This record gives sequence, structure tokens and C-alpha cells, in this order.
Amino acid sequence: MDNSYSPVKRQEKLSGQVAEQIQQLILSRQLKPGDRLPTERELGETFKVSRTVIREAIRVLEARGLVLSQTGSGTYVRAIQGEDVANSLGMYITTQGQFFTLDSLMEVRRVLEIQVVKLAAERATPQDIEKLESILDHMYKTRKDVDAFSKWDLEFHLVIARASGNPLFEILIEPLTEALFELIWTGTSAPGAAEEACDFHRVILNSLEAKDAEKAAEAMRLHLDQSQRVTAEGIKHRKED
Repeated sequence: MDNSYSPVKRQEKLSGQVAEQIQQLILSRQLKPGDRLPTERELGETFKVSRTVIREAIRVLEARGLVLSQTGSGTYVRAIQGEDVANSLGMYITTQGQFFTLDSLMEVRRVLEIQVVKLAAERATPQDIEKLESILDHMYKTRKDVDAFSKWDLEFHLVIARASGNPLFEILIEPLTEALFELIWTGTSAPGAAEEACDFHRVILNSLEAKDAEKAAEAMRLHLDQSQRVTAEGIKHRKED
């Protein structure tokens, strides 16, 4: 047995202690993706706890997406995917949403999206530009449908993140999608906001097609200013209603 394990202390929930120790071994790469964990009996002997405690610990690790149990084969360390990270962050942001103000979300958007669009201007492929053209066309066609328009507006920004060529940006932006959809929907409900947003997206797209990073960044900055303004108006109208 690996001597990296150590007997657990009794003052805390035992299954949680076991899960934490195994998690640390995974995060430190002492246990790698594809590695098979010792059996429940072996882990119980190592940690000096019952097999019931081990089973509870394994369930905790499965819930965290760190391991996968296969019937008749054993429990294996999972390779953590970008979507796992995005989903976890997304759930946290959604459940804690009341703590995030419009200003804080827009601040994060500016930090991420202005840099992202500059990289996209340098790296976007013809296929990326074609995809953005198609999305913008849908935006123009759905200006009177707040739900559909908001979906296409959000997709436009996600495609720009992909076009940046750095998958980490998409992972960072993806968890914000529910909050962003809510913001876009609220802002789009303001009179003339959808048409105004389409105009900003057209300038952004033209800048990407021209590979003009500075113009794309400035267009994104102005668009986010506009987005914050109309969203604030939408929130105000909601409160008045």
C-alpha cells in the first residue's frame, strides 16, 4: 500500500477526512487519471475505518467528479474535463447569484471579453467569422423575441471566446452563461435595445473580419457599456413594476 495515506482523526466526519486525503493525492498527481484506487477493504485497513466510511468517501469523490466507480471493476481516477470545471463554477454562481451585482458581473465581463475579442481578431478562422455572421443574422431576425434574441446574443459572445484560440477563456466564460443570459434578457426588454445591440455586434464582427484587434476591443468596450446601461434600466423598470 502507498504510505502517502495516514490514519484519520476522529473529531471530524470520517468519510470527509478520507475523501480529502484521496482528493489531495489526485490533485498532487500522486494518483493520476486512469489509476485504480485500492479496494474498499484495503482503504479501510489503511485509514483504520469501516468499509461503510470508505463507500461514503467514494460517493463524495464521485460527486466532485474526481473518480468513477465501475461495477465489478473498481474505482478509477477521472480525467477532469473543462466542462466539469465550468459546470461546478456555474452551479456556484447560480446558487450564490444574489451576492453578485450588475457592476461586479460587468466588471468581470470587461476583464475577460475585451481581451478575448482582441485575441479573436488575431486568430479567428474564416469558419469562425461565418458562424458569427450566421448568429448575427439570427439576432436581427429575432429582435422582437426577447428569449430567442438573448440566446443568440449570448452565443455570439461564446463563439468569440472559442475564436480566441485559448480554450481556457471559454471555460472561464461558460460558468457565467446563466447570469449573462439573465442580464441580456433584462437589457433586451428595454425599447430599442435589441436594435442597438445588433449594431454593436456588427461593428465587432467587422473588426474581427478585418483583424483589427484595437478596433474590436474598443467596439466590445462600447457594447459592454451599452449593455450595462440598458440592463440597469431594465432592472429599474422591474422594481417599479
